Amino acid sequence: MWTTTFVLTLLFFLIQLGTGFSILTIASTKFIEVCRLTKAQFVVLGFTVGASTTGILLGLLSLFVDDIWLQFAAMLAVSGFGLAWSWPNWRPSTGETRDAAAWCLLALPIALLTWWWSFGAFSSFPYGDIGADVHWMKTAQEYADSGVINPYAAQSYVDLRSALAGSLAGTLGLDLLRFSWTYRFFSILFFLLASYAFVQGIYSTSPRKWIAFFFAATGNAVVLMTNGSLAVVSSVVFLGVLMSNSKRNANDLSMRSVLLLAVTAGATLLLAFAFNNNTLVLALLIAGLLGVRILSNTGKYAGLLFLGCVWPATLLLAHRGSFLFVPTVLASWLLYLAIVRMISAWPSVSIAALRFLSFTLPLIIAGIVVCVAGMRFGYIPPMSGNDTFSSITGLILGRRIEGGEELFLGSGPQVATIEVGRAMGPLFTICITLGVAWWSMTRPVFRGPSGAIGLQSKGFVTLVWSWIAGCGLMLAVLSGFPFLYRISTIIMSLFTITAVETFCQLLVDFSPSRYRRVLVAATVTLLVTVLVVVVYAFAWRTDLPFARYQAFLRPTEIAGIVLLAILALSTLARSRRVYIYGLVGVVGLGVAVDRIGLSGIVRSYSYGALPDRTAVVSHYNAEDLEVARWLRDNLRKGIILSDPYTMGIVQAVTGAPAAYLFSNLDTVNDAVAKRTKSMVRTMLQPTEGRQRLEDTCSLIAPLVGAINSETFFQMGRADALGGMMRSVRTVTAPLPETGQPSSPGAWVGPELTGEEAKSTIQNILGNGEDAWHLVAIITPRTIAWTHLASDQRLSYFPPTESIEPAIIDALRAGPFPVLFANRQAAVVRIPCSR
Repeated sequence: MWTTTFVLTLLFFLIQLGTGFSILTIASTKFIEVCRLTKAQFVVLGFTVGASTTGILLGLLSLFVDDIWLQFAAMLAVSGFGLAWSWPNWRPSTGETRDAAAWCLLALPIALLTWWWSFGAFSSFPYGDIGADVHWMKTAQEYADSGVINPYAAQSYVDLRSALAGSLAGTLGLDLLRFSWTYRFFSILFFLLASYAFVQGIYSTSPRKWIAFFFAATGNAVVLMTNGSLAVVSSVVFLGVLMSNSKRNANDLSMRSVLLLAVTAGATLLLAFAFNNNTLVLALLIAGLLGVRILSNTGKYAGLLFLGCVWPATLLLAHRGSFLFVPTVLASWLLYLAIVRMISAWPSVSIAALRFLSFTLPLIIAGIVVCVAGMRFGYIPPMSGNDTFSSITGLILGRRIEGGEELFLGSGPQVATIEVGRAMGPLFTICITLGVAWWSMTRPVFRGPSGAIGLQSKGFVTLVWSWIAGCGLMLAVLSGFPFLYRISTIIMSLFTITAVETFCQLLVDFSPSRYRRVLVAATVTLLVTVLVVVVYAFAWRTDLPFARYQAFLRPTEIAGIVLLAILALSTLARSRRVYIYGLVGVVGLGVAVDRIGLSGIVRSYSYGALPDRTAVVSHYNAEDLEVARWLRDNLRKGIILSDPYTMGIVQAVTGAPAAYLFSNLDTVNDAVAKRTKSMVRTMLQPTEGRQRLEDTCSLIAPLVGAINSETFFQMGRADALGGMMRSVRTVTAPLPETGQPSSPGAWVGPELTGEEAKSTIQNILGNGEDAWHLVAIITPRTIAWTHLASDQRLSYFPPTESIEPAIIDALRAGPFPVLFANRQAAVVRIPCSR
């Protein structure tokens, strides 16, 4: 079974890659040469295009073709054509086979280690930390069963997993729960390929390419490919492509070309923002590719159009966060060009400005981190910049930041500091700061007799640029503006280049004596080991909230430290190559151990303290799966209602619609949550049966009357084409009329009388054989959820106690038929439509 899942997962990635290549056939293959794309960069671009467009293409196919097998066959044909057409452009040549083998030797074990510390160590099939993955699994299962993709399930983007995974599940029998495990490993492999593509843009022929890749791979913190992570990682590769095209010479790119590229990218962002629709953004991408083909004879303008329109449009199609990623990448690239011009005009006042920024920005960042720590531990009164940021979000998004919204949950310096710290890690941050300080004191800029900058200046420019750009972006993130921390991956990539340049200029670019080599190796090894022990040894204390998480990773940490000591011995070898490889291994492995230790600590921030005798990190248990599988086998037209944690896993297994929507498992619209909680409490009240049913129906009728569009489509009551062409940015709208679908999170109406409630529910659910049923799932977690205040959250972990027998007896004796029950759950039907 696992072998089948592994093969189908590989097929999943190949289909998306081939589909992307097919889209790129619209443009002439000359763009690869014009833009100097390496084969790794071409593969990353092709996959990004394919992952973003596969869902849209399958959705369009499902409008005209009912048979899911024909839809799958069509996608196979499109993908096969793309792979065949692009074979000369992405197959490794004889000279590149050695590099490909070296990449595999490094990437495969690092990917396996990353998969283990990020997911495998905390999971035991079928239980794992799938979290918000329940959304795409639900859409995929619905598509596998019906042969039609629900266009209303996509919020601001088309999930890159749901369509194709659902197609494979409906045709070749892909197990979606198993797929969620193997998919993570392939995701990490892709991210490592993207890291290699990025460093190729910085070091096209330099041996530093492999050192940079190893540091980037061991420090990789992106472990699951979602639309957001795909967009930000492809943005990093986009930066690498821009860097490779700049040739590290200020005179190679005219000011006109730079401005034209920036204006084209800005126009693409504005058009995508105005279109406000994923299908139209795909049309913009195709138009850009046609423009590249038309301008292919004028290489300069074709390249500018490709870099300024096609790549940004690809990123915007993947995720709305690209409205942030693309300007960040362009700003970093423009800063590089400015620094090159500053240094080429040596001596000038601008050099002093660069030196000032290099020292001032880290000090400001350190001050902000200290203040955030003071606020976190109560030494400094907490401050909020939401009022200031609301003026910006009001201008751009048309709304202010209000408590309980996702904007509010993603804002603030404390959230930003935690997210940046999670992306970088304390050990990497300390080492890179010490390394830059050491370099600044011992490695002055080299200039030849004529005054021209010598060979060392190229590394100098790269180091200064990556350090200043990384610190500047980090300072912007720590301001706490909502979701600005999502560029942390770009910041980490910049600091990786800083680490490579610092390491090479201090330890590789010169040939020290054997005594100095031993001294340097001992110092570096001791520093890394001490930092690992000092930073994470305290985490072994059993009284800390994250101590139980660390227990999952302790064997891996110990093995990493032992391997670190073995690598340290290799630095004493006489061979200079072995000495360098040993040092690289020590630093890279130290960063990997940093990631492993940090993985256990941040889980307490995400999930809270781990309960006693908990063997896996999961929000569902065997009883939840039993309920979900029973519903899948016995209830085809049921609308699920429960707490979001229970409802999430049930929807993921069954593909059934829900009475309300939620984003994260603990993020539900406050008005909808209050009404749902009141309804469940009313069902359990010890009142007369008929009165209890009327009260329950009067509470649920407004919820059903304002049913979400995703559920309304699944009931066969909404237009598929209208869903594909709908806006991705919602605006404030009046209350929906009864019987019409509403947008997620809409306010529900007041309570209705018995007859009005019955009429409303019948109008939505229908009558006779085609009627849909409301099904409530009552568990101890559901009951606890009904008693929570709006600012409180349930534990991420499932309860261990059984449901009280009195509750089951009360339900059986009441007006709600009990369809199924086990130790922790009761499935009841709410017969409001009768």
